[in-house]
Amino acid sequence: MAEVTIPPITRAEWRKMLSGEINHNFRNYVLQLQIHEAQKNIKNNKVSFEDALKDLYLLCEKYSLAVQNDFKQIFIKW
Repeated sequence: MAEVTIPPITRAEWRKMLSGEINHNFRNYVLQLQIHEAQKNIKNNKVSFEDALKDLYLLCEKYSLAVQNDFKQIFIKW
């Protein structure tokens, strides 16, 4: 069985998801909540954009299987 992976953090789509440039109807509700929470924290200066990006990436890395459906639509290939 192939290892389940997520796209590298260097991909532009990560930043676009966090900045709201990518308007995606997430199937994974937890992922949607995390992105929304991160956006709110960035706006309120509770966290830097870079730290929020790292946190989001680490969460997705940990639960890579759960985010596959959304990521295949957002990132297409990696």
